[in-house]
Amino acid sequence: MKPIAILGEGAWGTAVATVLANNGYTVNLWCHDPEVAQTIKKSSFNKKYMPDVKLPQTIIPMERIEEVIADVEWVFEAIPVKYLRSVLEQAKPFVTSNQIWVVLSKGIEQETLLLPMQLFDDVFEISVDKAVCLGPSFAHGVVCKEVTAVVVAASDKKVCSRLKNILANEYFRPYESSDMIGVQVGAALKNVIALGIGILEGAGYGENTKAFVLTKGLHDMVTCAQAVGGEKETIYGLAGVGDLVLTCTGGFSRNVMVGKYFGQGQSIEEIIAKTGVIPEGVNTVKSIYQLAQKHGLRLPVCEGIYDMIFGEKPVNTFLADLP
Repeated sequence: MKPIAILGEGAWGTAVATVLANNGYTVNLWCHDPEVAQTIKKSSFNKKYMPDVKLPQTIIPMERIEEVIADVEWVFEAIPVKYLRSVLEQAKPFVTSNQIWVVLSKGIEQETLLLPMQLFDDVFEISVDKAVCLGPSFAHGVVCKEVTAVVVAASDKKVCSRLKNILANEYFRPYESSDMIGVQVGAALKNVIALGIGILEGAGYGENTKAFVLTKGLHDMVTCAQAVGGEKETIYGLAGVGDLVLTCTGGFSRNVMVGKYFGQGQSIEEIIAKTGVIPEGVNTVKSIYQLAQKHGLRLPVCEGIYDMIFGEKPVNTFLADLP
């Protein structure tokens, strides 16, 4: 079997690499950080992002993109959306038309308002088959082999079915869909809503209030998905409700953590300096605000979270303004 490429040595890229390795594949793991690559080579541990998990020997850390994607059919990208375009530009000279590129990123690019799969078409000079793999899946749970369900989506049913077969095992369960847009919108917006849940928690609000905002946030997700060509049924499934619940209530949510610090009165700059974390929700909330303006959408939860973070809107006013 040909190796499978994964671009991105972070926690999620590493976690998906372990799934593929456990399924018998050799994985070429592109590491943006040379130190991470060298550490994995020497110790079989990704000490920066997954320090307590020994990685299979069939995960091969690499530092050159051209080597990672050479002679492979499947390329998974697990790059923060803020940096995805620049990584795709690096890969562009080495992309071939017989490759299938799989989105693992969750977000929307600012200004262009493109989803990750749309960035492939915007950057690459040739056409490639595309698919997405997203859903309620903390990286740590995946590497610990917790039973995890995700959605794999592609416009080509054969591609979708093949992707499912590559990933499926006794603990990792992919469910097929054709709604690539809806799956990506759900994955992006749930991070924004999780920021809001964290803000409420940090500001001292209780479970009733968080349930209110989470439910209203789900309506934002449906509204946004339908406006850009997704299906509401997708948002009511794993890629929407499932991912939203996990991210807003799970103990590993970086978006909730950052939101909590913000709700306690710290600035985003202070939080980033303190934690070293820039969760996707902080970048995506700007994109969603721009998207709402572009399409004339009313997204009260997402717009309110934007106003709290970047417009100094008080939390009590945010809650009072929710319809």
